[in-house]
Amino acid sequence: MTSIWFGYALVTATVYAGIALLSKVVSGTEIDDPILLTVYTCVPFYAVYVLGGAALEWSALTGGERSVTSVLLSASVLAALAFGVVSTVAYGVYYWGLVNGDVSRFVPALAMEIIFVLILGYVLLGEAFPPGVYGGVGLVVFGALAISYEHGEGSVLERLRLPTVAIAAGAAVAFAVLNTGMKALTDSFGTVELLFWISLGGLLSVVAIAPLHAGSRLRADDSEGSHWRLTNGTQLLLVGGLLNAVALFTFLRALEHGPVSLATAITKLDVLLVFVGALTLSKLAPALLTEQFDPFTLVQKASASVIILAGTILIQLSYG
Repeated sequence: MTSIWFGYALVTATVYAGIALLSKVVSGTEIDDPILLTVYTCVPFYAVYVLGGAALEWSALTGGERSVTSVLLSASVLAALAFGVVSTVAYGVYYWGLVNGDVSRFVPALAMEIIFVLILGYVLLGEAFPPGVYGGVGLVVFGALAISYEHGEGSVLERLRLPTVAIAAGAAVAFAVLNTGMKALTDSFGTVELLFWISLGGLLSVVAIAPLHAGSRLRADDSEGSHWRLTNGTQLLLVGGLLNAVALFTFLRALEHGPVSLATAITKLDVLLVFVGALTLSKLAPALLTEQFDPFTLVQKASASVIILAGTILIQLSYG
């Protein structure tokens, strides 16, 4: 059973790394509005599970012998819808951080999610964790702070770029709440049914924020009109959204077969994958992605990424 959830979590990490790099390329060359990025990537994967759930689990979703109203007003369905809203918030903050910083700094800092998952898993789900986990958490925190530090002038606090850490922490909290909530609801729903309700809540919330994008007439800071158009960048984002549907499925399967804290730790392998990908693109295709990789920064990002990865591995090994 261990190999099953580990495989699912590993696939999730690979897909998440690819999505992060793809989104950063688009945000650096075409779209730099976090709301647009959220809409274009979230709508496809929400739609996949809304349509797929309706097709595969219609009788369960409509309540069978129960009324549709009783189903919609049940505590588990309302909770799943709420976690869908949390999902949209998490991705919105994620893209906000991605637009305003290096992907090779921001994604590793997101590994702080596991700290909040451990706390929520312990408080809400009763998941116990061994003493070695504390060492792993310490490494993750140290690595996240180390990778946010930028070499240059100014005080240590100014160079530490705490706003980067703060945004990453905000996204990490939201993702931790989402992941823990999905784990808790796996006892109440089947995989497809749960993804339907979460995606429905997410789809409704992302439609609600869509009018607030930078090109909207509802935004006081821009009167140029809507920016909704299908370009090369938006097409890539739509592909990323479909890949996200795959990642969400594989991650949920990992949650079903393993503890939420450990499954989340394995997905943080995307830290190393993003570092390698960002370095490769910066050197081979600077027109697509250009990030700071001078000798100091290269060593810093590499060592901090390895420290964060070591922390997640230590957490894994602590579970024996």
